[in-house]
Amino acid sequence: MPKACIKAYHEMEERYARLELDYFDDNQKNLISDSINAMTKKYEITPEVTIEPKGEGRGEYIIEFHDDYDKKSGDFFEELIKNLNIDHCEVE
Repeated sequence: MPKACIKAYHEMEERYARLELDYFDDNQKNLISDSINAMTKKYEITPEVTIEPKGEGRGEYIIEFHDDYDKKSGDFFEELIKNLNIDHCEVE
């Protein structure tokens, strides 16, 4: 059985942006964590990050920007998705 790819779900309102990344093994979890850490250093911003384990190495990262007046979340999310080789995002 082929390994499931990281799934991404995006939600955006006026000054709020949210990206949910579902992972399916520890390698994907570590890749997401490393990528988020690299992006926060590069963009010098710190989004709110929540990790929700779902059991058996599965879970989700939820990355949120509140009061994103400068719309920095867009570039952050775009590059993060590219770094994780995600080819499309579902819109919530």
